[in-house]
Amino acid sequence: MSNTLSKYLNILTYVMIGLTAIFVAMFYLGGDVPNQPYQTPVYTDVLIQWAKALFIVCAGLSLLFPVIQLVTNPKGAVKGLAGLVVLGLIILISYSLSDGTLLDLPGSTIADNNPATLQFADTVLYTMYILGVGAVLTIVVTEVLRKLR
Repeated sequence: MSNTLSKYLNILTYVMIGLTAIFVAMFYLGGDVPNQPYQTPVYTDVLIQWAKALFIVCAGLSLLFPVIQLVTNPKGAVKGLAGLVVLGLIILISYSLSDGTLLDLPGSTIADNNPATLQFADTVLYTMYILGVGAVLTIVVTEVLRKLR
């Protein structure tokens, strides 16, 4: 990455961190909406919209940079595709472990108590469990190998 681009990205990072700090301060110090049954900060919508904007920018860049990498370095794209295949396998394994059995909640009229939603939630949870354990194991193995060298 060029020095100029790196400089602009550092400035952009500091600007975004500063804006986030301002929005968080507004959220916590801006007071509450009157006549609400629960404590509701005045600037909740502003903070949520900022979080959405950051998410959209992050998702867009997460999709854009791999495409640029694929065009500039096609041989290196094989590693990225291998990572996507492994992630797909983990999600497939999680989906096969998930269960869509309805919850027995007497007197409840929860709309999300349906097999599709419950199986999706199980899939996400199992995927997080597998990735979390994998991350911890990777850290431990890396540190052990580093000590042995």
